[in-house]
Amino acid sequence: MKLKKYLLSLFLLLSLIFLIDAGNIRNNANAATVSNFKVGRTPYGLAVSKKDNVYVAISGFINVVELDQKGKLIKNIITDWAPSGIAVNKAGYIYVSTGIGNVVKLNKKGQIVKKVKVGVTPAGIAIGPDGNIYVASMHSKTVTKLNPALKILKVFYAGIAPYVVVLGPNGDIYVTNFVNKGTVTVLSRSGKIIKVFNAQRKPEGIAVGPAGNIYVTNGLSDSVLKFDANGKILKKFHVKGAPYGIALSTTGSMFVACIYADKVVKLSRAGKFLKAYRTGINPNFIAIDNRGNVWTANSGDGTVTKIGGATKGKEFFPYNGPVWQGSF
Repeated sequence: MKLKKYLLSLFLLLSLIFLIDAGNIRNNANAATVSNFKVGRTPYGLAVSKKDNVYVAISGFINVVELDQKGKLIKNIITDWAPSGIAVNKAGYIYVSTGIGNVVKLNKKGQIVKKVKVGVTPAGIAIGPDGNIYVASMHSKTVTKLNPALKILKVFYAGIAPYVVVLGPNGDIYVTNFVNKGTVTVLSRSGKIIKVFNAQRKPEGIAVGPAGNIYVTNGLSDSVLKFDANGKILKKFHVKGAPYGIALSTTGSMFVACIYADKVVKLSRAGKFLKAYRTGINPNFIAIDNRGNVWTANSGDGTVTKIGGATKGKEFFPYNGPVWQGSF
């Protein structure tokens, strides 16, 4: 009798362990997967194409690398000295801002089509809903608007130190000014300043949400600031590790690259902590591809991190608008 009770207890215990392990396997199968890929010295700006290839500006050298979804190198593209910002339009042309003051246009084969001088220290670059190219130049205090053929259409003042630029759904232009008492400048598509509002100390990344709210990272205060369309602070989310790049899912969840904590933090629309993902060293800029994978460029160890399946289902569907593309 005692033996039967022992065997029954052992059977129940083993069954419980099996069920727990099976649950862990299912949870692991549904969890995001994190992979790092070596790309070269000091990767900085990064962009995703319509076909989900990833382009990374190697700012410590003169090249841009193109990767497929598995992180395999497709092309090593020679551009210009110290590429930083990068954007890819729907036709597959690649636009790169470089440290010597140029914007370079490349075709799908990686061949240089044109170079244009746009100012001193161009940094952020984005493509608007109109297909035009917008480049923020820090030491020129300007944003330059170019057509897809790189003809300069207009140059407008954008603040003391324009750094990152994004476009809203109506074509408005949002620029962070990277100075100690930082600001965000909002301009109309014609370049007229609509408003300027304070964004604390050296604001870096910026994103425009589905409801028109504006999200700004501030590494010196370990925070993400949420503003309404008029520049009023709605909320301040505390995020340790110097938040830098930011991207949003289509429902407004935030993915924040923390440059000094070597991680991406996922927050809900209300700012609740949801998840942290380990990356390479010093993740700076961040993008979400059409499959819901999150990518970061990691300047500290020359890698790119792919967080597979970080956002999917009801939270995410393919969207090529300004909600999450073009942060740098």
